[in-house]
Amino acid sequence: MAIYGKDFAAAYNERWAFWGPRLWPFLSKVVAHRVPEAHTWLDLCCGTGSLLAPVCDAGYEAVGVDISRHQLKYARRNAPAATLERADVRTLKLGRRFDVVTCLFDSLNYLTEPADLLRALRVARRHLARGGVFMFDINTLAGIRAHWRQAFIYRDPGRVLINDTSFDADEGLGHCRITGFVRQGRLYRKFEEHHVERGYTPDETDALLGRAGLAFVTHDAFSLRKPSKRSARLLYVCWRPPSAPAQH
Repeated sequence: MAIYGKDFAAAYNERWAFWGPRLWPFLSKVVAHRVPEAHTWLDLCCGTGSLLAPVCDAGYEAVGVDISRHQLKYARRNAPAATLERADVRTLKLGRRFDVVTCLFDSLNYLTEPADLLRALRVARRHLARGGVFMFDINTLAGIRAHWRQAFIYRDPGRVLINDTSFDADEGLGHCRITGFVRQGRLYRKFEEHHVERGYTPDETDALLGRAGLAFVTHDAFSLRKPSKRSARLLYVCWRPPSAPAQH
């Protein structure tokens, strides 16, 4: 079953495009401190362009990449100054490097195999200019275990969404089954999506970053302070060490 299709992309753009703007003050501060001369920015898994919008407004030359053409349709509206590419984050080859690379809102959790996450991290490193900074967030195993056991109903004008989440302890996977109803005249049209995320322990993510050849510091993605064992989502600030080649 495809995800981020036409109907859910519309709902996502209206209801969930808040994370990029929420983190923007922190991200921009990190960039100003670590890469003060930065002028290029690559946003992986850019979704509907919620982060690209402030990035472009700040004057960066921005490129956004996402695998969903429906998400990119909204990104073109929300960040018209950005260059957009439809591609898989595991195999992306743009042939250039950027001062800043980002990948937000637990997008990397959708890579449920560690080998695929490693491929994505290496892609980010290959597109990162020396002296640049790569920032991403990721749901921890503890976070998915604690929070993916609930159901929510969202009622918007002309639309009803039911999000039913569960956690598979054996596989370490969180499942979100989305059932939506979109008004069409006097009737409603139904759509469904099944989203699966893997929760990675900090040790797992740290080890993969080491194999990808990236140094890093970690923050709690919600408080933006030092993380704890209970942190549900981590925010990583990464860079290419001067003389540490990626491992294979």
